[in-house]
Amino acid sequence: MIEIFIIKVEDPGCFWGRITNGFSDLVENANQYQRLEEKMNQFYHRSHEDLEEIKLPVLEQGQICAIYCHELRRWCRAILESLVSSGSSYLAECFLVDYAKHILVKAKDVRRAVDTFWKLPYRAKKFALFGIQPMTLHIDVCEEKAKIGPAVRWDSAAVQYFQKMSRESEVAEAKLQGVAGDTFAVQLYLTVNDEKVCLNDDLVAKFFACYISPKNQNLMKSLNSSSKVSSVLCQKKEAPVKKNIGHAALALWSEIVQGTALSVLNQGSAGQEQVAQCLQSQESLSWESVNKQCSKTAVSLSSRKSVESLKTFSFCPLEKQSDCKKTRFYLHDEMRKDRKTSTAMQKCDEIPASCPVLAFKQLFYRLLQFLNPDPLNSKSGLEFHLQQPSHKMAFDPWNGVLVHSLIKLNPCRSMEMSPVSLDLKKELCKKKIVTPNIVQAYCWPAIGRGCDLVAVSQKGDDPLLYIPPLLTFLQLPSVYSYQPRRNLPLAIIICPGRQKAHFVCQMLMDLIRSTRPLSLSLVLVGQDPEETKKIKFTKGCDVVVTTPHSLARVLQLHCLFFIRLSHLVLDRVDILFDEAMDEMATILQCFREATNVPERGSTPQQLIAVGKHWTKRMDSLVKENQSDPYIVITAMAEAALYGNVHQVVQVCLDCEKTSFLLTMLDFTSEVLQKTIVFTNCAEEVDHVFKALGSNSNFCMKVHEGMSMQVSNVMDEWSKKFNPGTHVILVTTDNCLKALRIADATCVIHYGFPPCWEIFGARLCCMIDNFDNLIVEGSTLQSQSIILLTDKDAPQTASILHYLERAKAKIPKELYRFISDLNNTDNVCYTKSLCKYLKAYGICRDNKTCPSRHKLHQDMDKPRCLSGEKKLPGSGYIEIIPTCVSDASSYYGRIIQHRNKWEDPPISMEEDYLMLLKDMADYYSEENHRKPVEQLAVSALYGLEEKIYSRVQLIALPQKAESAVLSNARVKYIDNGQTGQVMQKQLLKLPAKFQVLPPQVVEFIICRVKPIDNEMDWNPQVSRFIKQKISNKSHTAKIVLALGNTLWLNTVVHMAKLADLKTTILEYNIRSEIMNSGFGTDNAEHIERLKDLCRVAELSLPDEDSPLKQLFYGKEIKHAILKNDGNYHSVIISEFHSPKQFHVQLVATRAALCALENEINQKITEKETLISGTYVPAVSDLCLAFCETGKRWRRAKVLSVLDSKRNYKVFFVDFGICSCVSLNNIQPLVKDALKLPFQAICCSLFGVEPVGKNWKPEMKEFVWMPFQDKELQVKVVEQNRKDLTNVVCYHVVVQDPSDAGSLKLSECIIFKGQAEGPPAILNQLFPEEAIVNSHTSSISCLCSSVCALLGDQNSSSLRTTIVEELKNIVLQYPADSASESDLRFLCRLLRLLTTPKEQADVIIAMTHLAKMQVRDLDEIKKEKGIYVLVNLLQVTNAELQESICVALGILSENSDLCTAIINADALKHLCHLLKKPVENNVWEAIIGALAALLSSSRVCEEIEEQEIICHLCTKIQSSKDKVLENILKVLCHLSGRPQGLNLMLSSGLALIIERLLASISSKSALYKIANNLKFSLTSLQNLLCLQNGAASCEGNAGIVDAPEDRKGQSTMDHKSFHPEVKWHQKEDRLVLNVKLRNFTEHSCKFSHCRVVFSAFVGIKLYLADLELQGSILEEKCSCVTKNEEPVITLFKEEKGEWSSLLKFKNPNVTFDFTYFNEATDDVSLPIFSDFRRKGQLIIMEPSIDECGGFTSANDSSEEDY
Repeated sequence: MIEIFIIKVEDPGCFWGRITNGFSDLVENANQYQRLEEKMNQFYHRSHEDLEEIKLPVLEQGQICAIYCHELRRWCRAILESLVSSGSSYLAECFLVDYAKHILVKAKDVRRAVDTFWKLPYRAKKFALFGIQPMTLHIDVCEEKAKIGPAVRWDSAAVQYFQKMSRESEVAEAKLQGVAGDTFAVQLYLTVNDEKVCLNDDLVAKFFACYISPKNQNLMKSLNSSSKVSSVLCQKKEAPVKKNIGHAALALWSEIVQGTALSVLNQGSAGQEQVAQCLQSQESLSWESVNKQCSKTAVSLSSRKSVESLKTFSFCPLEKQSDCKKTRFYLHDEMRKDRKTSTAMQKCDEIPASCPVLAFKQLFYRLLQFLNPDPLNSKSGLEFHLQQPSHKMAFDPWNGVLVHSLIKLNPCRSMEMSPVSLDLKKELCKKKIVTPNIVQAYCWPAIGRGCDLVAVSQKGDDPLLYIPPLLTFLQLPSVYSYQPRRNLPLAIIICPGRQKAHFVCQMLMDLIRSTRPLSLSLVLVGQDPEETKKIKFTKGCDVVVTTPHSLARVLQLHCLFFIRLSHLVLDRVDILFDEAMDEMATILQCFREATNVPERGSTPQQLIAVGKHWTKRMDSLVKENQSDPYIVITAMAEAALYGNVHQVVQVCLDCEKTSFLLTMLDFTSEVLQKTIVFTNCAEEVDHVFKALGSNSNFCMKVHEGMSMQVSNVMDEWSKKFNPGTHVILVTTDNCLKALRIADATCVIHYGFPPCWEIFGARLCCMIDNFDNLIVEGSTLQSQSIILLTDKDAPQTASILHYLERAKAKIPKELYRFISDLNNTDNVCYTKSLCKYLKAYGICRDNKTCPSRHKLHQDMDKPRCLSGEKKLPGSGYIEIIPTCVSDASSYYGRIIQHRNKWEDPPISMEEDYLMLLKDMADYYSEENHRKPVEQLAVSALYGLEEKIYSRVQLIALPQKAESAVLSNARVKYIDNGQTGQVMQKQLLKLPAKFQVLPPQVVEFIICRVKPIDNEMDWNPQVSRFIKQKISNKSHTAKIVLALGNTLWLNTVVHMAKLADLKTTILEYNIRSEIMNSGFGTDNAEHIERLKDLCRVAELSLPDEDSPLKQLFYGKEIKHAILKNDGNYHSVIISEFHSPKQFHVQLVATRAALCALENEINQKITEKETLISGTYVPAVSDLCLAFCETGKRWRRAKVLSVLDSKRNYKVFFVDFGICSCVSLNNIQPLVKDALKLPFQAICCSLFGVEPVGKNWKPEMKEFVWMPFQDKELQVKVVEQNRKDLTNVVCYHVVVQDPSDAGSLKLSECIIFKGQAEGPPAILNQLFPEEAIVNSHTSSISCLCSSVCALLGDQNSSSLRTTIVEELKNIVLQYPADSASESDLRFLCRLLRLLTTPKEQADVIIAMTHLAKMQVRDLDEIKKEKGIYVLVNLLQVTNAELQESICVALGILSENSDLCTAIINADALKHLCHLLKKPVENNVWEAIIGALAALLSSSRVCEEIEEQEIICHLCTKIQSSKDKVLENILKVLCHLSGRPQGLNLMLSSGLALIIERLLASISSKSALYKIANNLKFSLTSLQNLLCLQNGAASCEGNAGIVDAPEDRKGQSTMDHKSFHPEVKWHQKEDRLVLNVKLRNFTEHSCKFSHCRVVFSAFVGIKLYLADLELQGSILEEKCSCVTKNEEPVITLFKEEKGEWSSLLKFKNPNVTFDFTYFNEATDDVSLPIFSDFRRKGQLIIMEPSIDECGGFTSANDSSEEDY
């Protein structure tokens, strides 16, 4: 393999590149080429006196030469290809041999090639893809058919695809196949996204090319002649290949198939002719006649091209195995090393070795599938199936196994038949696994075959169900040779929890000890993202074991984690989907995206899911994520759930069961029904048969006493019946295996099933009617009916959970009975309370957990610590943890207690200390330290260690050993630890020392639990907490006390600083757990325990925190909005969306401000701050510091964030959510709740989002204009939110400052940000829609359009109705228009969002307004003008044109004209006028402006928008009415001096002169133009008089001085161009305009232009300066300094400018007062030195007409 760098791609048959790595004779030496380029540049750059020596006297085609490439800026070696005539000279077309470029240069610039520069070979080498030829689509016009076939040229799509792949590739490698002339034939391998793709095969797979024989490829003709080159290239050692493989494609197939295939391939031409004849006559050849074990196939090869392609392909040379793509068929056969196993798998694959033709045929199908691996081409002619799909289920009634699959696989009954390697078999034998069990027998072949698998079994939690065949698969290195070589996994095993992940990882390590070593990683990460980033895998990572939550976190940071993944295993898939549904959805989506790519088509892609139960979520797993899955279910009840059996539960009395059965059966159905009634004994069979015999003609019975009649019953059952027949069979469970019925449609459990297995066996009688997830459209229905009586009720608890999973409708009586059954007394109260219930408030497995889950008044009341002291139920305590169970549960002793923080502490260990002293004194005597001879379990003893302790004996060793050597397990009753001690250490404990109760107390940290729904803490965090807190004093607050357990809300360790005489908080245990990343908030912990206390009628301690002592007795109030139909003044304090925002009443803002001042004053004075140990709980009210307002405000804690002790709080007076650190939170001060919470939750009434969600810009759209603005709201309705219990008001919001009091909802709808719901919109036309009987009336059509606004699927119908509405209005007679029609059209326009519909309604409204001049007030009332003006912003030409026309027509009404101007219509029209719009829109805008000229405000508005220049430029290109409107506007603006001056500066006078000369003097246009000319002439004459003899021609307003005065100062009043002096710095230019006493000055900046204007008296001074370079207009400025304008221009690029202006201007000169500064900074534009800092700047050479070299530096042109 050689590594190349692709330079240029012409097509797959010709592309250029450089060989960068590989064979030593071909790899380029970059240093040599770099030195060559340097020498060439030095040689050809220097000035030659004898230039003629390096010139070429004669230019010939194919001549080598040297030319200068301006693009590369260097001299290059080239080959002259042709000469092209160009005017008076010639151009030479040259090919750069080192860069593969074609360029054109002047023929005179071609230089002779010096021999020294041609010693190195060409750097760019030509390549071609080997073994393929182009294909394209051939169209037969006569037959009207199109087909893909070979072509002469490459299709453009193939070339583009090649170019795209080469650009995206990271590494390009090539395997050299031959050399023809200067072209290398290669197999190209591109690495794209860490995946290696063979481009030759990829083009074939995508039908851009097809394979050809080397004999047919032109490149191979010269292989024999170029033996020298080939011998050099083949010196490298080839990778070893399999000895028995004689064909490149066979390296991908199993060893078993190769033996047969090679024998056929090696038969020569005779053998191939035999195969060809066999293939041609295959229509008459039956697969069954050759071998009955072979399945039928749908392949039909009648074309002779397939035979020819087979002949051609059989002669392809042998390829390396590592360079061939792998297939997923029969990959498990590669692991067969012993002959016996190979023979067994040969039988399993059903390929008989005795039939070479048949074997070769099947081999040929696989070959074609290899040539077309793309699954998207499954419908092409290259699709073949190895086996006819079977849509029926395979059911093994003897073993109870259901198999669904399109592939037939035989189970492995013995370990010899199993697809497991020999090493793994030995390891399994060590574990006493000699034979695979039933589940393994069916699952192992499917996994070994590489199939997707779903297995459900009672042993579904055993990892050996999938590990052995998976490890065997992973030990085949050839399968994964084409995977990207990165430290990422090939297989990932997802376990439901941390403990299961450890178990699976340990089992994998045990099994791979003696096999080929596999890299194994256990990935368990917490919520800390830094921990996830630090994950590192061992080299060549193969298997990763993890949990769904951990894997989801890894995928968030490592997006390429699945790039090598071939096997995804879901262990206990039922639990994974129940507890981590979102994470599993993310993982499966990433798995689909990683594997469903064409480049992964040849690598294994396997999904394995095993579990104990079938869930409905697994349906989507099979349908969406697996291809041809293999489904195995050994639990028959779970098979019924898979088959979608409908479960029905009927409750009745036992005495009425038979009659109830008769009423339940349906004898009137039109379809065939087969029902089986199961009873528990033969007597019931006879009884039910007798009752049913009179109602059904086809009723049968069979039981144990009728064994001779079983065959007759089965014959009757198997007969074909007519539709509508109801066949009934009454039997018992003992006859199931004998009957072997599978086609029943209904099963009735007349007798309750005695066990779970029998219940599943009954359901499997309907197995033929189970739904099949593999077959699309399978909608079979089967039913199971359970008759429950009063006698069966005690047994229903075992089946209730199954019925709930089956979505069965369960009677309430059954729930009530089971609830009463579980509430029996004296059953569970002797057990200990569940540890999970205590630690987290809930037990996830309460149905199977053996512990107690209910509280009892006597069992759970706080116990006594001594005679007088009880376990405290509230207050603050000091504790010492002595035994750490896990991260949140400890055992220890209470040191002291105080009821309130300010109270003095009370010692709680006086009695315990006295006990230790007495025990030490007692055992100090020798005769008291004698060991106990006879030990009793559960008895108390003394233990002699460093100190004497009381212990309780837990267990003794089972075998009798001497007391000296044997150990005993004891528990320390005063510190909670357990351990092993020698029996001789146990001393007799006197009764007086047993009186004191055990001093150890259980402590539990509140409101924290493990992440990821784990029930046990990660050992990592438990070890960390144990090391941190063991035997240290801690301060804690008691929340709850039950039995011997205390729940602590805050547990902190206080450290004393002796030098500073102070105490600091060193750490908080709960915060340490949360910061570890393995703990999360458990806000409902204590509330759940308190609910259990209330049920048990246990007294709860009084809450004594400062927060609740002060205020929780009071009722917390919220501000309200009265629903009285009136508007209330409010201010929006926070806006999330139109459906959720908060307001404050204006009336109470002063009171809120006063309260905040009082709170902040108290916080500042620190009057009420409690101890620094205050830690708020979730839902607590507190004071938090608001960063936006920089004030302390009232807040409510919403949640605790994961890191840095941050809290998410809700400011109850503003509705703002914010993240606040613990340092910025304080408890409420006194009187903080005297004012109700001011944030009122509101929802905007009458708007819905456009689409599913609100757009992100919605908040900015509402918040920016209405922030801190007083608005008015009216309550429409109100409701209370379920989760927060907060009242939400649905309101109408309007802005009173607007002239029309525009509603916020309408404003949002106008902008297209929302749409109104149909239920509200239809209220706009209530009476007209009902009263008017004409379906074509305006009101009826408007109502119909509004009714369709909420329906997304009726947009076309709505558009049709609107168009019909427009046509009706346009045909209206003037006297038939209704007074309300115009109002309805205005309403409808406010609600539409489609430009086409809006334009139609505007046209109709305009036409109606022309007919009803008296009713135009309706437009103002309905805010029609405001709607029209706002719609001008929509970029739709048709809509803009119709709006402008409407504004022009409506402006004829004086009231509407004023309303149009007040709505800023002129601003929008002028803004639109400056944009590049269509001509018809532009003409409509001019018409609207002309119609609005009646108002005096028009001139000011138009002058502010600066559109006079735009109007002047449009005069010459406009005609007729448009031209007249333009002149009207200009005439109206000519009455103001500023506007007239702008017209003069735009050259309007000359344009008007030309216009008057071209039109008739009698036309109205001539009159308007003449008036405008008079105004312009008057101003121009005035200016000429002021300038004396100055010329007034050219640009009016810019009057140049006469020639004799140009030398004078421009300060002279005779000049209208001001004098400008300038100087520069490195980054800016400074212009001094020599004007004084100026007024109305303006300065405008553009990218390369500055325009300054000012008036001095009535003189207009204008300086229009076109700059030499570019400036940053946003940073430029114009200020007045020393009464003169100073303009500062910032350069876009730093550096010196040689001149200021692009063209010379005598009025602009350099300011020589800055000459010294300029010369010091080398910034004077006159001087330029190209030799900076001693370095010569090499300029690009050019050749003059005389043949000499010149430089761009040589310029004598002056700078200004």
